Amino acid sequence: MIKSSIILFITCYFLYLPFSREPDYFDSETAPANIMMQGDTVVAKYTEFGKPYTLKLDKQLYASKIGAQVEVRYELRNPEKAAINQAWGYWFIGKEMAWSFGIFAILLGVAFATTNKPHPDALAEQLNYKEENKGKYV
Repeated sequence: MIKSSIILFITCYFLYLPFSREPDYFDSETAPANIMMQGDTVVAKYTEFGKPYTLKLDKQLYASKIGAQVEVRYELRNPEKAAINQAWGYWFIGKEMAWSFGIFAILLGVAFATTNKPHPDALAEQLNYKEENKGKYV
């Protein structure tokens, strides 16, 4: 039961990912962006149709990457809302994964607890069950 539950959960989770990303994976565009300091914040600067846009980045993660180029994913109708196109941060979000796996673990624990050790009376009732004879048209 546990193996099949884990396989089913992981399959559903990976099918859910492409349809839940913001900006949308299927309707978005990508562009190169340069990481730079703007004041005291680290930003990724990219352009769409000649208009510059900036994306605020985590200073601790990207301070050492100033001057590097990254790929940014954004939607054409809303280019100011963008995300760095990378596995951790766009595809896998820590808070979302913690909630998903936490809820899965709780539900799996409940399912295991209710089916693991049945009461002896319930087990005896299942073993002594005999199907009633039914008529042909009943």
